[in-house]
Amino acid sequence: MRPDRRASTGMPAACALTALLLAAPAWAHPHHHGTKAAVQRAATPAEPAGPPLPDGQVFLPPPPGPDTAQRAADASIYAATRALEDTPRWKLAQADNRDTPAHMVSAFSCAVGFTLPPEHLPELVGLFARIEHRLDPAVHAQKMLWNRPRPFTEAELPLCIPLRASLRQDPSYPSLHATQGWVAGLILSDILPERTAWIMQRARVFGESRVVCGVQWQSDVTAGWLNGGVLYSAMEQDDGFRQEMDAARAEVTALRTTMAAPPAAECAVEADAAAHPPQ
Repeated sequence: MRPDRRASTGMPAACALTALLLAAPAWAHPHHHGTKAAVQRAATPAEPAGPPLPDGQVFLPPPPGPDTAQRAADASIYAATRALEDTPRWKLAQADNRDTPAHMVSAFSCAVGFTLPPEHLPELVGLFARIEHRLDPAVHAQKMLWNRPRPFTEAELPLCIPLRASLRQDPSYPSLHATQGWVAGLILSDILPERTAWIMQRARVFGESRVVCGVQWQSDVTAGWLNGGVLYSAMEQDDGFRQEMDAARAEVTALRTTMAAPPAAECAVEADAAAHPPQ
């Protein structure tokens, strides 16, 4: 059954759930409703050495407030995507939850048109690992600034992954997964510019998997895409980053002629996911 059709069968329940979600307490900005102290208590990891990254408080919009159209859209999308449980799209979201550098590399195999085995791409995997280390504290600071609760804290419905206490305590906005996925797409687009459209489509799907999974709102993911673009633009100005990109580019270029095409079935699932976004 196509994911869009399955989702449509749950519309009455989804509408009722949307109403419930809209009635739940909205996110709290740290400068309101007494959340500032909670933000100050949170431990923020030290940012790795390197040029300062742009301040998300300046360029990111705040998450949608109560009684806004975007807040209503977030609630509607979260409710509707619960109908995707056990579909191929749900399973793809489960796979995309693994955001290790090795998985991030292999996840783009269909997008680039050939298999990307992490064990044969140490330069690229290492670059993704260092990017993750660079992004984590920056996005953590953004999350603690806005302190937006996750969707499942307002209505506990099926999630594509087991719910850990650490996830429940981690603010939702902006999405770190979506930020990392967008940066990974930009890196691979620079390496393989002729595949940019497919690579960035996969980066979009990677972020949307968080919505399908039920662990983040759609607006969290949209902010993650903006976040990834801005932070990548800043990182690529660094000489050390450009040198690492050159090494990864040479590695991928040397490997691509020796690798087979990725499994057609996996690529079909990704293509269907791209054609049926959560929103």
